[in-house]
Amino acid sequence: MRIRSLDTLEEVRTLDRLLEEYIRFVTDDLQRASGVSFDAETLLTKTKASLEKVIPPHGTTLVAEDDSSARLGMCFLRPSGPTAMEINRLYVPPPGRGQGAGKALVEKSIEVARGKGADALRLDSTRNLEAAIGLYQALGFEERTPYEESDHFEDPVLGPYLIFMEKRL
Repeated sequence: MRIRSLDTLEEVRTLDRLLEEYIRFVTDDLQRASGVSFDAETLLTKTKASLEKVIPPHGTTLVAEDDSSARLGMCFLRPSGPTAMEINRLYVPPPGRGQGAGKALVEKSIEVARGKGADALRLDSTRNLEAAIGLYQALGFEERTPYEESDHFEDPVLGPYLIFMEKRL
């Protein structure tokens, strides 16, 4: 497995299918856990409209690939305030699970954030994604208060289902 960055908007747009799968996974999972319906199309449209934040010089898009270049997972990194970065849309689809892709993506995210001079790496996740939260905790992330740069800061609908985390670099 290798982790590589996608450096142009055109390259990042090759993740559209994976991004759509991620959005469906998260909204379906939240609906099962909470009984609340979330508009997947609105979230997808909003995400696609902000992709310039996850390419150089501001952010980074990482993909995990196997030896045949099949995509095992993805994540976005973007600025979060003046001295921090944020992991967004970390997703490993079922065929990539159990191969260490999620851990490798988070470890590379930490390395990239340090390389960009960040003093912290942040994220938000839904509380019902226990495996993801366990991974973050194992890699040194700790729960923190919501931060303004999050897409979900003070979100009245989604807020109760979120956990905000941070790793000091």
